[in-house]
Amino acid sequence: MTRAMECRTYTHARRFPLVIGKVGGYALPTPLTPAQVGVLLTTVILEVSTRHLWAVLPGALDLVVAMLLPLVLAWAVRHARVEGRSPGRYALGLLTYAARPRQGVRDGQPVRAVRPHTLRPADGGALWP
Repeated sequence: MTRAMECRTYTHARRFPLVIGKVGGYALPTPLTPAQVGVLLTTVILEVSTRHLWAVLPGALDLVVAMLLPLVLAWAVRHARVEGRSPGRYALGLLTYAARPRQGVRDGQPVRAVRPHTLRPADGGALWP
């Protein structure tokens, strides 16, 4: 008699990105990833600090830039992929690679270059007969 074994996999659920749906009890119009929130806030801060440069656009074009640019950049961050990874994970990978020792790692410790030394015969004679 064979017994059935019940198995569950949760891979599908882990493939969905982490999203933020509410902030302080306020429901956002659409769920945003932490990267999107970061890009939105950074873009708004940069727009406010450089307003004197771009707010001289004719008509309501400056309002369109102020409203549309953060939204477009946040949308682009959500769908951007670099080597199959999100831009944040790609940047973290680059930083990790840049922080590694140049010679490599052995047993969790940086590998140090070994000083070369010359081999000499024990009796002080010639190396070759």
